[in-house]
Amino acid sequence: MLTFNRTLAGYVEHLAASQLAAFSDVSCEIDTFAAWARRSLGGPLIIDDDVRESWLRRLGAGVKLDSDSLLDEIEYVCGRFRPSERANYVPLERTGRGNAQAVPRALRPSILEVIDSYYEELAAYKGGGWLDWHLLAEEMLNIPGQQYDVVIIDEAQDFSANQIRAVRHHLADPYCLTLVLDTAQRLYPRGYTWAETGLDLQRARYHRLHVNHRNTVEIAEFAAGIVDGLTLDDDGTMPDFSAATRHGTKPIVCAGRYSKQLEYAINWIKGNVDLSKETVAFLKPRGGNWFKDIKLALNQNGLDYVTITRDRTWPAGPENIALSTMHSAKGLEFDHVIILGLNAENTPHGEGADDEKLLLLRRLLAMAIGRARKSVLVGYKPTEASDLVGFFKPLTFTAMTV
Repeated sequence: MLTFNRTLAGYVEHLAASQLAAFSDVSCEIDTFAAWARRSLGGPLIIDDDVRESWLRRLGAGVKLDSDSLLDEIEYVCGRFRPSERANYVPLERTGRGNAQAVPRALRPSILEVIDSYYEELAAYKGGGWLDWHLLAEEMLNIPGQQYDVVIIDEAQDFSANQIRAVRHHLADPYCLTLVLDTAQRLYPRGYTWAETGLDLQRARYHRLHVNHRNTVEIAEFAAGIVDGLTLDDDGTMPDFSAATRHGTKPIVCAGRYSKQLEYAINWIKGNVDLSKETVAFLKPRGGNWFKDIKLALNQNGLDYVTITRDRTWPAGPENIALSTMHSAKGLEFDHVIILGLNAENTPHGEGADDEKLLLLRRLLAMAIGRARKSVLVGYKPTEASDLVGFFKPLTFTAMTV
């Protein structure tokens, strides 16, 4: 079973340990694509993401495209095309990448030159032998297939075309491949068809999960408003938020200084949450120092917590408060979700309502809110508010000033 991130892999592994315990004749591996590929390839060296990004920005300085858009386009090209097929990118009609305008064909040869120059530098880096995450998929296509009988890919909408190709290469004959996906929660521009990965979905069986077991009607309606109007992919539909049946309180959206948001959240936990049996997640678009004040406040109030961002081991302790980036919370669920400091600084994006990063952020926030079973609390400072606040639909939340 392959998952989108390490945190989700740890969560699924925790579940599988009990659910598969009675099946002594079943060998089960649960991992992210990257961890599975690295293990299969003997642990190759992977270049640091920050180093890779700095190289690409430097090499692409002459391309008439802003550097963030250039990086996004390079991710798209390297994720969709194998190295020997990247020339197919130049004449391609672009589809399936949201509402953003495609990169002009005149710029595409220059982008391929940047990619070629980058991989030339990578081949010579520290004496050679280094890969990046895209080359992992390519290397997995160049080794003998491992003949898996059953493969499950969770959050399949966020796997690149080359990652899907690599998985297909390692299937036995016959095989059972299950793709679990929700295109409303697609975090990265996929931009490919299943057919080009070697999957024949004309012979596939489809099962839509109609019932929303996790959210209350109120949480579902709040999340639905944030992604309302987004273009649908060709491989799925928006989740049926009307399928939620349980009722609860409306999400709370509090406006005020960050210190007041945090004070309100701590007091709300103390007054409304039974931490002996209920879970709380503090989620943010970005990690690192963005959690500094939350950690300090929890410590001062004697509230134990765990940080689960990018953590492969699912926590086994008694703590029922988790700190996580929104990305790492993908696929998880909590009784209560708290998102504080939703400001422009930690949700940057380009211009226009069709900007791909803005569309990504809308999906990301809706997904994060959708992690909640019982309640949602969102906070922002009006003078520094993220543009995402503008997608909160009136009457779907309770507004407060703190």
